[in-house]
Amino acid sequence: MVDQNPNLDLSPLDQIRRIEAEVTRKIAAARKAAEQILEDTRRQIATLKQEALDTGTREGRARYNALISKAEEESRALVAEAQYQAKMLRRRGQGRMPMAVSSAVNFVINLAEDVEET
Repeated sequence: MVDQNPNLDLSPLDQIRRIEAEVTRKIAAARKAAEQILEDTRRQIATLKQEALDTGTREGRARYNALISKAEEESRALVAEAQYQAKMLRRRGQGRMPMAVSSAVNFVINLAEDVEET
């Protein structure tokens, strides 16, 4: 059986050149593959960053809207409580008005009597 290795027919220098050319092709192919992987990775990173930004924006808006709704609800509750207290104070004041008028009239009458006596 005859060995058909083409490198055996070449001089040592030609063998080195052939191997060097083959290694150069493999390096170029590996470099091209690495560049493709890098490009794909950059694309994926950009996509992930955009998705994260979109998600963060969406969640931030939802949280903001929830906080605004809660604040508005608390505000309405405070206004309702203030209106209720004002109504109760008005009723109490109206209920005491006849007594206050009577006290004022008695005070004025007593003051007038005191002035007449002096």
